[in-house]
Amino acid sequence: MMDSAFRALGLDAVYEALSVGPSDLASVFAGLKESGVAGLNVTLPHKTSIPRLLESLDEPSSRTRAVNTVKKEGTAYRGYNTDVIGIVGPLKSRGFGRIGGAAVLGTGGASRAFVAAMDELGCERLTAISRHPAGAQGFLSEMSAAFPDMDIGVVSIEERLSVRIELFFNASPCGSNSIPFPTRLAGVFDGAPLVFDAVYSPVETELIRLAKERRCQVIYGHEMLLHQGAEAVRVWTGVSPPLRAMKEALLASLEVPA
Repeated sequence: MMDSAFRALGLDAVYEALSVGPSDLASVFAGLKESGVAGLNVTLPHKTSIPRLLESLDEPSSRTRAVNTVKKEGTAYRGYNTDVIGIVGPLKSRGFGRIGGAAVLGTGGASRAFVAAMDELGCERLTAISRHPAGAQGFLSEMSAAFPDMDIGVVSIEERLSVRIELFFNASPCGSNSIPFPTRLAGVFDGAPLVFDAVYSPVETELIRLAKERRCQVIYGHEMLLHQGAEAVRVWTGVSPPLRAMKEALLASLEVPA
């Protein structure tokens, strides 16, 4: 997807994947900086760790304390959070300009971006579902302070949601890499909310399949991937991303009919 964007823009650039363990982030990033790399993306589990290694953050990254895109600006590196646009874009394209109540599974970097996206869409109530609620208190306190107009709460994955939601967002790895989606969360489908899965491989995740069975409208993970990737290209290049070329390359790689 990214290489297709560079080709369409006529740029002498290449996008490569690196597998980096949690303890190696600082040293690997130091090496990338020394090489003069122009930009990079950061994914699980590094989105909340890399901000401390950067010289500056854009406004969404500063509020969420999560970064997924980095750009070299002069001799310094600045963090951006294009996940927010990755979430808002597919919602607005379907006519969702406002979300009253939402729930998110997970309290990591993608969950923080989701809170910022919901703030942009005027969300009043947001519930984060966590496997370890006690450990999610940092998320709760930081997000509540950053988004004071939103009523944010954290509940255990063992609890049944007691509030009505319009949108359920999976910001966890559940449904990918052989990690099953917790069947005890079936209650999130009550009222047939819109279901948005950040997991993009496989395309038809267990969550998406269950949501369809419950007659919920769904948004696929590859839609978020496309929108956040396009915004990353805009950040790096300063020009409009070639969205059509990127979409075609992405869908082809996932073997999804265009």
